[in-house]
Amino acid sequence: MSGYVETGEMTRDEADSLLRDFDGKFAQKRLQLGDDAAAQAAKDELARELRAQAIEKKRRAVLTEKARVRLKDRILGYRDEQGRADVYEAAVQVLSHYGYAGGESVRGRTEAILSMAHGKLTDVMTATSRSLVTGRRSASAGLVRDIVRELHGEAAGDATAARFASDIAGVFEDLRNRFNAAGGAIPKLDGFGLPHSHNALAIRQAGREEWKKFIRPLVDPDRMLHPLTAEPVGVAGLDKALDHVFDSIMTSGWAHHAPQMKSMGAGSLATQRQDHRFLTFKSADDWMTYNQTFGNGDPVQAIFRHINGMSSDIAALEVLGPNPSAMVQWMTQNIRVEIAKGDLGRVSMARLAGDRAKWARGLEPGAFAEWRVRALWSDLRGASSAASGIATATGTVKNLMNAALLGGAGVTAALTDPFLAQAARRLAGLPILKDMGSMLQMLKASNREEIQRAGVLWDDYLHTIEGEARYVGPMLGHTWSQYLVDRSMMLSGLKPLTTGRKLVEARAWQATLADHASSDFAALPERLRVTMEGFGIDAADWEIMRASVDPAGFVTPMSIANGGGEVRYLQPGPDGPLVDAELAAEQKALRHREVAEKLAELTAAWSERSAPGGTPNARSFVTGGVTRGTFLGEFANFALQFKSFGLSFTTLQLEALQRITAMQTGGKQAAAGYAAAMLISLTLGGAMATQIRAMLDGKDMEDMTTPSFWFKATMTGGGFGLFGDFINSSSNRFGGGVADTVLGPGWSFLSDAAGLAVGLPVQAATGQKVNPGRKAVDFAGRYTPVLASNWATRGAYRRLFLDQLQWLTDPVADKSFKSKASGLKGRTGQEYWWAPGQALPSRGPRIAAPPEPKD
Repeated sequence: MSGYVETGEMTRDEADSLLRDFDGKFAQKRLQLGDDAAAQAAKDELARELRAQAIEKKRRAVLTEKARVRLKDRILGYRDEQGRADVYEAAVQVLSHYGYAGGESVRGRTEAILSMAHGKLTDVMTATSRSLVTGRRSASAGLVRDIVRELHGEAAGDATAARFASDIAGVFEDLRNRFNAAGGAIPKLDGFGLPHSHNALAIRQAGREEWKKFIRPLVDPDRMLHPLTAEPVGVAGLDKALDHVFDSIMTSGWAHHAPQMKSMGAGSLATQRQDHRFLTFKSADDWMTYNQTFGNGDPVQAIFRHINGMSSDIAALEVLGPNPSAMVQWMTQNIRVEIAKGDLGRVSMARLAGDRAKWARGLEPGAFAEWRVRALWSDLRGASSAASGIATATGTVKNLMNAALLGGAGVTAALTDPFLAQAARRLAGLPILKDMGSMLQMLKASNREEIQRAGVLWDDYLHTIEGEARYVGPMLGHTWSQYLVDRSMMLSGLKPLTTGRKLVEARAWQATLADHASSDFAALPERLRVTMEGFGIDAADWEIMRASVDPAGFVTPMSIANGGGEVRYLQPGPDGPLVDAELAAEQKALRHREVAEKLAELTAAWSERSAPGGTPNARSFVTGGVTRGTFLGEFANFALQFKSFGLSFTTLQLEALQRITAMQTGGKQAAAGYAAAMLISLTLGGAMATQIRAMLDGKDMEDMTTPSFWFKATMTGGGFGLFGDFINSSSNRFGGGVADTVLGPGWSFLSDAAGLAVGLPVQAATGQKVNPGRKAVDFAGRYTPVLASNWATRGAYRRLFLDQLQWLTDPVADKSFKSKASGLKGRTGQEYWWAPGQALPSRGPRIAAPPEPKD
């Protein structure tokens, strides 16, 4: 080694690393062999590892270059709706888009892969789905345990569990092979069982030695394999391997980085998935023992967390190459170069900037575009955290606010989603009302399974842990608070409504494509064809689609994929290269899978237009570039709460108007008609939601003849209802003022909690007059999860519990209640049909104001 170091062929660090590896292998071999034989065996094994690493490095270099060339052609060849080059917009669309991009995106490919996996596991998901109220798994604990045992290669004696385990193992293996084909190197392990995620907090509390003592008898060192050579770790190497795993968990891998003069991260994505499979447990019971103490979630969550994570990683590898983060950096450099060329008046593939834009960015051409792309990529991959403990705590606060304040969102969604879905269909050229009655019938349990089996995302399994919820965005924080949000969305009706809407719209796409199966691609309705082209679907893809109508009369992702057969990931073997028939079959299967996933990506992305909930594109515009756990990061995340939906909705509708304007037929008149229909319908939906919420709060309906009411209705229908609340009022529906609304409810909660716990005692100690009873009741009325905002409980909770509690704790309760009634009358002219302080309503709600008395 010293000779190689002296000649410069190897660094001292590289030589020391090789020597450490050799010493470890020698110690392991020495247990069974003599010193000379052990030394030779260690040298041979180390040589095999180095050869495997060299081969793998070359393969990844080839895949990286192919991805770079493909992305270069796409970015430089992109043209917007007016035929202009725009490398910045093209790069954003590579990461995430919702149509009109001419190709796939990382986010869209992720959803497409997930859709196909969910289609194959529909029976499993149905059997393990959660109940409406408690969220408990419908499957018995025994069935789940038997599935885990079957996955570990242990016969459980349950035919259903065996079938489910076989389906899961098949999806796992397909994802492993696909990950490896895209540049990964995950070795095959028969009877591997389940990957595991670690509860780092629980492990930290236990400490290194206690954790190692707990896990050591549970794992099988002879089945824990090196990721490239597949050589076993063995008993001799187990202690060192566990130290490595512990250090990786505690430091997110940083303990094993060698400082270099370049930015550092988790490394090539192609190598990261090896860590999740390194620990191999002796049995299913051993895996469950570890998971119960140091894991995250139940076995079903572990299954779908793995599928979700693998799908995300595969999409990034296939679109961006084996090191996606490095490719994103390459794209941002290209963007900045092209923008700089344009600023100097040279030929450029960037959109030309006006004088104001040049003034705004100063002497840093492309800096904003670089920030924007990096922010979106960070959001897609999960933003980094500078202080995970703080980020978890603030995430928990946000979850509490979601559960306490969004209980009425189901009402708004029920009244506005139909209009949004009609607009989305009109935009794509789909029939608006055709077969709507029969479509709604498909939301029965049996028909839901049929639709999802065809290759449609099942949201409940997409959001197994640290997922997203509609209007909420990413759900971080403690697991119990995520559960609280999930149940709140379910009980309010928002989650079932959203799921039903997405399934209906997916089926509408599948039926429409089948209806046009007799038409050539060029003969398709213009809006339908343009929408399909926006996801990279061309005439050749259409030929495969139109030939894939299933027996029920639909074109589905699964019917397309099944028409091409199974992808086998064939590789040349010891008997020589593959024969032509094998190559042809594999190419057909890959081609059909590609087309199937284009359709799956289209339907998943278009559902955001039909049932919008917030996009990473809009969300990252506010929070991008800020690190969780820092003051600025938490400030931005608090401020964005309840606003991402409105931002996403607005940006998608602006894009729709641009595209309609640019179409060959209709043009500006069609865009104006689309905008007018959208504005009128959503305003009507917002008006109905406003009136229903008023009656649920014990108020009469509001006067609908005032401009302020219709402005409020417009804001509510368009997703900015909190700001509409300030018409005729100094507070929003949650009791916060303008500043609190801008800063977000999380800040209001922390401020109110501090005022209740600290402010009141200080005021009392300084001789100021305080009313702790009223303050406590107001706090509970604003922030009690579920009860305080759910449309079915909010009125009764306020009148039957909180108001009665205020009578007992507030010496001037009567004055407070009368003040609320008179204040409402003065602001909007409304009266209470169930007045504050009353245990029972005095009358029913008035649908219209009574006529003025005549003289």
